[in-house]
Amino acid sequence: MCAARAEFYTAEEYAAAKEVNIAAFLMSIGYGLTRFGNWYKGKTHDSLSIKADGSLWYWNSRDLHGRSPVELYKQILLHDYGYRDEITAAIAAVKELASGRGACGAPAHIKEEPPRGAPDEPLPLPAPYKNNSRVMAYLCVSRGLDPDIVRGLIKYGKIYETVQRWDRETGRYAGGPHHNAVFVAYDREGRPQNAFLRGTIPGAEKPFKKDVDGSNKSYPFTLHGRENSGRVFCFESAIDAVSHASLLKMNGADWRVGWRVSLGGTSFLGLDRFLSEHPNVREIVSCLDNDATGERRSVKLAEEYAAKGYAVGREAPRSKDFNEDLLNYRQEQEDDWEL
Repeated sequence: MCAARAEFYTAEEYAAAKEVNIAAFLMSIGYGLTRFGNWYKGKTHDSLSIKADGSLWYWNSRDLHGRSPVELYKQILLHDYGYRDEITAAIAAVKELASGRGACGAPAHIKEEPPRGAPDEPLPLPAPYKNNSRVMAYLCVSRGLDPDIVRGLIKYGKIYETVQRWDRETGRYAGGPHHNAVFVAYDREGRPQNAFLRGTIPGAEKPFKKDVDGSNKSYPFTLHGRENSGRVFCFESAIDAVSHASLLKMNGADWRVGWRVSLGGTSFLGLDRFLSEHPNVREIVSCLDNDATGERRSVKLAEEYAAKGYAVGREAPRSKDFNEDLLNYRQEQEDDWEL
């Protein structure tokens, strides 16, 4: 263990991370793998091969190979999740691998050469609260989102309020004093597959944020566009996606002319699934954050998907992200009204 990183994780965490079956771990976070004999092949990266017992891996297109799960996950964080330097990625890799996922061998629920289109198990969600009043107040007042758009998302179960959090020790949801917004992504059968918890305390210095355990990150949070729309806008967060739609609506435009997906960061896993399920969509607009990572990943998105035949554009927010743009615009409107 590197001494420079010892302050960020313990020797026990590092030892646990090294013992993880990396194939099982990647499957547990929704990273696509398909089994062929004694090996797993990557779905996003078909040059990535991992032995079923996790003891060996090759990433041929990047000329990488090894036996360390930490090294492979570090490389995946750098390549697919927007991490900018190896030290930060290595620390994150150790912490996440040591969390307990994928520690018990290869994923038992994946059959050898699974049938195409085999459905994933639905995600257990925390129970809803008796109403959505705090979520509405937080999203529409504190974050400035359009109330009608938010009500529509609540109506279809894509947003709701809960006071429950996952207790790792008991393996159950437990009640708590804090109210959280839940953002849910569904599969084509209407079953939850991915969900994200967001605290509703306005102005919190460190707001509560957490994926619901067992979430499959390849399912993106989606705002539906017109069925005949051939364009999708990509955002880092669900709140940014709704903010973009709210800005268009405030200016009299039809926000439904395009689809919107939240990637839950800067990985393209969710975009890949969305495009595979919406073959009529041929135009991608990157609306990732206006920062170094957002710009770098937008360039990467343009390179990868233009090579696949998509028209790719960039619509960067004026501020850091589209929610900040929305709040600034609302403030400008209020200032003009006062004048």
